[in-house]
Amino acid sequence: MKVATIVSALALAGSAVAAPGKIGKKLPTTKIANIEVVDTPLVRDAIKEVKKFIPLQPYLYNHVMRSWLFGAAAFNNNATLKAEIDLEAHAVGTLLHDLGWDMRPDSPWVTKEHRFEVDGGVGAMNFIKDHPCAKKEWDETRIGWVYDAIALQAISDIPDFKSIQTQWIIKSVGFEFPGPRSPLIKDEDYDSILGEYPNDTLFRGTNATFTWFAATKPDSVYNTFIQDFGTAYVPGFNATGHRLFDVIQGGLQGEVAANPDSSFP
Repeated sequence: MKVATIVSALALAGSAVAAPGKIGKKLPTTKIANIEVVDTPLVRDAIKEVKKFIPLQPYLYNHVMRSWLFGAAAFNNNATLKAEIDLEAHAVGTLLHDLGWDMRPDSPWVTKEHRFEVDGGVGAMNFIKDHPCAKKEWDETRIGWVYDAIALQAISDIPDFKSIQTQWIIKSVGFEFPGPRSPLIKDEDYDSILGEYPNDTLFRGTNATFTWFAATKPDSVYNTFIQDFGTAYVPGFNATGHRLFDVIQGGLQGEVAANPDSSFP
């Protein structure tokens, strides 16, 4: 075998195991709230998109910005971790993770039939695919990281066995909720982010949004944690008959009636 052939084969093998997407790659950066963040056309356009929330849901805009920035601050404080993260996928995933919360009457993201996590995941996926960068820079693996993170954001355990990219989009959103500060983020970074994007109406905004889901798209909230907001706040909301529990109980009664002589331990 010729040397050139060997070199070519080694190069192909190396490219086959190279990190997908933009993991560990040098990308343009900027600073927002004094936090160094990735600055690509896709990320800039994602920021423009979520700014559309400001007139009706300013709490939502602040929420997604903080989620992104807390994650970025954690990466900046850990070079080893940062080298493992696709910073562009993380940015887009955190910025767009709550497209499904959009309460605008003409929202391009929200459907009547899907739970908000699915609306958000599909919305982010389509946003990426429709962007000029998508064809050259985004394969199904990268898009899958973002969709999985958004679709699984409210479900514990399952994301723990997904990719590190998916896990860190979700973890970054987790930094957002009030509670003890994470040791992964410097206090000065917390202060800088919260100074620029205050976290003073998150729970009121979340409560209003979840109640809105139950009132306007009830079929999407049965058998989810949003169901409880319908029960508590929406007059006439009744999940009975729509729950998996009701399906099992109905089937149980029918089974016993049809098979009265069958034994069961």
